[in-house]
Amino acid sequence: MWRIVPVALTIWLGALNAAAQTPDRTLAIDSKQRAALGVTLTAVQAAQAEPLQASASVTVPAGREIAVTAPYPGQMVRILAGIGDPVKVGAALGQFTSPVAGDARRLRQEAGIDSRLAKATLDREQALFDEGLIPESRVLAARARLETSQASVRAREAELLASGMQFEGTADAKSGYATGLLRAPMTGVVMEVFTPIGQRVEAGTVLFRVVDASQLQLDIQLAPEKAALLKMGDPVSIPRRQANAKITGISQAVDASQLARVRALIQTRGSLQLGELLSVQIHPGLRRAELGSATSWQVPSRCLSQWQGKPILFVSTQTGFSVQPVDIVASNDDTSVVTGPLTAGTQVAVSGIASLRALLQSER
Repeated sequence: MWRIVPVALTIWLGALNAAAQTPDRTLAIDSKQRAALGVTLTAVQAAQAEPLQASASVTVPAGREIAVTAPYPGQMVRILAGIGDPVKVGAALGQFTSPVAGDARRLRQEAGIDSRLAKATLDREQALFDEGLIPESRVLAARARLETSQASVRAREAELLASGMQFEGTADAKSGYATGLLRAPMTGVVMEVFTPIGQRVEAGTVLFRVVDASQLQLDIQLAPEKAALLKMGDPVSIPRRQANAKITGISQAVDASQLARVRALIQTRGSLQLGELLSVQIHPGLRRAELGSATSWQVPSRCLSQWQGKPILFVSTQTGFSVQPVDIVASNDDTSVVTGPLTAGTQVAVSGIASLRALLQSER
């Protein structure tokens, strides 16, 4: 006959759960009943920091990829750099034409003319004031007009500079006043050319993508409990590609797919190619000593069950099984790392867990 014997002591689950206590319970089961329930045992082992498997994509660090966009509504009239072409900063990527660009140049010229006229007016007013022929207020008004016109010139020049187009020396009888060159903003390789010649696009449409692929990184996605085992500087290896990397960033949040993101800077490139997806091995160093400590243990994940909202193990005793609450440090489909008052070689149930939990529930 089954019986549940309450134990007077309670088990503290760890520093983070110090306030939460779960009463220990035991199930009295003899060997014949154990065999009938299909219960088998396995020994817990001191946890080791095994490599973590994760998926990663090969990217470039922030600032090493720049999109060249259409500065105005218009169209490409000539493409001077294709996919895979190496370019230096300032190299011509293509010719772009836009009526709005021509209008912007016209406004810049008009602002320059107004500024020169305002300067001439100020010089004349200053000379008349020096001769005592006009009041000082006219000089002040002329100076204000000059400053206003100069501000307009700077604004128009800033607009043309921000467009990324070069007009001087590029327009000819065929290209026209509204056509300019789009130039590479950095040294790198042209990875994408998005717009064919003649296709009209809106301002902001991506035309070229230039990447400096001299330095690569890995964008790694993995479960939050695995990310919690990592620290800055942990090594990452890709044996099939003869490449390795070092972790340089660990996200403190998860994305929409409930995965944490980790960034690793590639140290040895091997045969890695920008943009590819692959499997990597992460070697956690921070918790290596902790996972090998006397309070961290490795068990098959199927050994774990839930009781009163907490993970438990069914620990084998001379008279049956005791219910041992534990904390989960890391877990995957095969193996879990837990902390709790266990010892090396402790026998825990690895099969028949559902039957044991049903008995525990029925004797509650």
